[in-house]
Amino acid sequence: MLFTYVTLHLICHALGLVSLETAEAALRVTVLVWHSLPGTVLLYGAAAVHVGLALFALYERRTLRMPPVQALRIALGLLMPLALIGHFVGTRYAHDRFGLPAEYARVAANIWAAGGQSLALGLLAPGWVHGCLGLRFAFGNRRGWQQLRFPLFGAALLLPVLAALGFVTMGRELTAPERASTSAVARPTEAQGRDLGAMRDNALDAYLAAIALVAALRIVRSLDERRRKAVVRIRYPDRNVVVPRGWTVLEASRSHGIAHQSMCGGRARCTTCRVRVLDGEAYCPPPQADEARTLARIDAPRSERLACQLRPTGDIAIELVLAVPTSRWRAEPVRRPTTEREVALLFFAVRIHPIASACGVSAHDTIFALDRFDTLLGEAIDASHGVVCQRSGDRALALYGLGGDLAEAAERAHATARRIAERAAALESRLEHDLRVDAVFAVGVHVGSVVVGTLGPRGARRVSAIGPAVDAVDRLQHEALGHRARWIVSGAAARAIGLDETALHWRAVDPGPDGEGPPVTWAAVSDASPLSASVDSERSPEPIAKPEA
Repeated sequence: MLFTYVTLHLICHALGLVSLETAEAALRVTVLVWHSLPGTVLLYGAAAVHVGLALFALYERRTLRMPPVQALRIALGLLMPLALIGHFVGTRYAHDRFGLPAEYARVAANIWAAGGQSLALGLLAPGWVHGCLGLRFAFGNRRGWQQLRFPLFGAALLLPVLAALGFVTMGRELTAPERASTSAVARPTEAQGRDLGAMRDNALDAYLAAIALVAALRIVRSLDERRRKAVVRIRYPDRNVVVPRGWTVLEASRSHGIAHQSMCGGRARCTTCRVRVLDGEAYCPPPQADEARTLARIDAPRSERLACQLRPTGDIAIELVLAVPTSRWRAEPVRRPTTEREVALLFFAVRIHPIASACGVSAHDTIFALDRFDTLLGEAIDASHGVVCQRSGDRALALYGLGGDLAEAAERAHATARRIAERAAALESRLEHDLRVDAVFAVGVHVGSVVVGTLGPRGARRVSAIGPAVDAVDRLQHEALGHRARWIVSGAAARAIGLDETALHWRAVDPGPDGEGPPVTWAAVSDASPLSASVDSERSPEPIAKPEA
């Protein structure tokens, strides 16, 4: 509700770029909504609940050590009312108390006349950034947010900029000499000004007193816990820590510098902070509603709990389910956040055998042949801006669409698969002639859902993907190699690309030895589009020179 209010407020400011009259018309509509009884209850009720929950969360938090972005969000949330209280008193309170009009002709003109335009422009940033960070923590790991993150980032960046430009435009128009001489600005009387100033001071004092009360209660609680020695011991795999009773496991980790993942900021949403309770389960209170709902969503076993919600009442032993080498907020190299996405997957597999008339193939020849396939594969994927997540001597998997439109990504992957198939076919014929080997390869495209994340130690990170689509690709590779189909496409990929499915001969994928897995169909595109045995001259492979034994 508060973010909606701020967004509409900025839109009204931005309309000042059109004209002052347009901005005034939009402002009158928003005033009509927010000054109504339902609007007033919703807006100020949301503000009261938001501030109350923020102060309660500040009191409940046992340590203030946290990632910088979370600290920024909390700091902006605490500082924002200090600036907005004065704005509220000068607009809504002045309107309700003295009938002063809530319009730009009065508010903006008085701000510019008093030289407070810099402060007014500065007020745009804290609330907007605070709200955007809150939405990012709440929904940043969801698929819909990931698909829209670039448009959302553009809107988050442009709206306050346009609002500031609109406010400046209105201010110049209102303070222009020709307008100032023909229009009178409604200003509060001296008595009304004293009343507004007193109201502003009282509101600020009340807010600061609430923050001071929370800080005092935190100190009293800490002293009481030390006096009673109310502590618990948490045993990690490599160390033991002692913290006051009532701390969450996540707070204990951060307080003692233990790297602990937490992507949602400790709100029981992302599950990345979960731990496995090895001993002392009797001292772990039952999960509350938020934690229970999140654990049920991932079908977590009973021994796993969310560290951001678990407050042990006695000594326990735990291990982190998703361990990280260093804290995300302590100079850890940038890594791709773990997200679920719909992507296009390009796969390649090759098998090297001696031809029927040859007595065998040496290991040196096999390595040389695999290296040639790996080189042309890497060049094609790099040129098409694919993200390699698996790559070995005889197979590879690349992802397309991690940050863009799925249909465009599928088309790009399909075009790359064709280039790879053409060049691999030319290389295959050369290898057969010069090295007497039979290189059976298959390249194809599939579209489906995967979970993408970053694996590996510091300095050797790599993107990895798991999920139903990756499992389907494994089955597609086996089918394509078994049928000696060089270039294939799955049914899902064909629909994403827009291929004429009636022109292809479709086959169903074997469900596998366990009989599980979603149904997948595939077709050999090379049957409908024969591969050329030659490639562009500027890209054609150089003659094969058999390596020395």
